[in-house]
Amino acid sequence: MKKGVLTIYFFGKKTEIDSKEKEYLRRINFRCKADLIPLSQAGVKDPSAAKKLEAEKLLPKIDDNEYLIVWDERGKSMDSIVFSQFIGKQIEEWGSLVFVIGGAHGVDESIRQRANKLVKASDMIWTRNLFRLMSLEQLYRALEIQGGSNFHKE
Repeated sequence: MKKGVLTIYFFGKKTEIDSKEKEYLRRINFRCKADLIPLSQAGVKDPSAAKKLEAEKLLPKIDDNEYLIVWDERGKSMDSIVFSQFIGKQIEEWGSLVFVIGGAHGVDESIRQRANKLVKASDMIWTRNLFRLMSLEQLYRALEIQGGSNFHKE
């Protein structure tokens, strides 16, 4: 598998990234360069305005040659094997993948429209701190499956 670059954006503070997330990033970096990048939250109460402001911060950071995957409740559900195959294919084709974890109100429609793929992690809603950890675990798992390790058990 080609060694790719993963960039994961979230709306929050760098100080929120805990030791478990740092450990997953360390593990992911054995197979793929990965960065977890905070973007400041909009800080407004109106959900539409907040999503619009957050989109204005995010979208300029994403190049046209990067494949954008948005974690979104409207996205496609995948099990770990299918997700791994999907990630492997996109790394081979694009090299650079960008993931977005939406803010408290989700993501603006402009982000969805820019996305190459919307991925649904669950029917449930999770806090952003817990979801960041869960998404990093799934990325690590996907790369380990692609790498042929015995991390994933069926």
